[in-house]
Formats: sequence, C-alpha cells, structure tokens
Amino acid sequence: VRDTFNDIKSLDQAYASIAYVTNETVEQLWSTYDEYSSMAEKLGQSTVDVIKASAIYRQQGLDTAEALELTTDTMKLATIAGNDYSKATQEMTAALRGFKMEMDEGAHVSDVYSELAAHAAASVDGIAQAMSRTASIANSAGMSFENTSAFLTQMIETTQESAENIGTSMKTIIASFTELKKNVAGTSES
Repeated sequence: VRDTFNDIKSLDQAYASIAYVTNETVEQLWSTYDEYSSMAEKLGQSTVDVIKASAIYRQQGLDTAEALELTTDTMKLATIAGNDYSKATQEMTAALRGFKMEMDEGAHVSDVYSELAAHAAASVDGIAQAMSRTASIANSAGMSFENTSAFLTQMIETTQESAENIGTSMKTIIASFTELKKNVAGTSES
C-alpha cells in the first residue's frame, strides 16, 4: 500500500511539473497516463521517468504531441546509452538545439549515434556526451551534425579518452580553426 501511495505521489508530482508550465491541470494530465505507461513499457523505462522527460520538453515550449514524440526518441536514447531520462534529455536537447534542428528530428539523433557506435569502439553515451560539449560551436562553424558525430566517434575510438575530454578538445580545435580562418581571410583582403 505504501509503495502504491508513493508511486501515485511521484506520478502526481511529475504531472504537476507539466501543469506548472502549461494551461493543463494535473487532473487533465492524468488522462494521459495510459499513453505514458504504454510508452514506458515499450522502451523499458519507468512511467514516472517518461513523464518527467516529457515535462522537460514541455518546459521548453513544445506542445503535447511534439513533447511526446521527442520523449519517445529521448527514452530510446536513454535505453541505448544506458542513461537516465535527465541525462538523455540534456544530450538530446544539446544536439537538437546546438545544430538548430527541428524538434521532430530526435529519432535521427539517436539513429546517428547508434549507427556510429555499432561500427566503432565508442559508446552511444560517449558520442552523445562529447556532442553536448561541441554542438553549438560546430554548427556555428558550418559543420553538420553527422560529420561532427563521425569526427567525435573517430576521436573517441582512436584515443580512448573520456567523452568529456574529446568534446572539449573538439570544441577547442573548431575554435582554433575558426580563428585561423578569420585571420587568413583578414590578411588576404588587406
């Protein structure tokens, strides 16, 4: 009985975090329980975690349908990478927002990471972590998400350094090349 009460309390709190940033009430959100529960079961995640991941996307301004679609993609990423929902949500958001991709491209992010990890000595989680440190500067330098992911994967595989170090190194490399490009362009015009 106590476990059931605590589960319901956790679910209620998760729904409250969505209600806080939307015009929906907690009571209205409880009507979506079956959908969240089914999604959680298919993805091997807890219903509370699925709702919490969805809440993060709702806080980012996505509507219910967009948040549910991206939550599905994020929970797949969490399952593949062996992460919890909060880390997977952060990594998904970094990739999508960093490369200014549409929010419905979450499946593409997961697919790229898992395809690269399947062919290299790098994990999905490692690639995603490195990308979260690199995405915005890579995009501003004109790199594509796919190429940046491939470079990061190759660096992880070759050096076996931590993903954080690889992401930071790639960020530094891109910044250096961008600065060099500006300097060369500036001298050629003089």
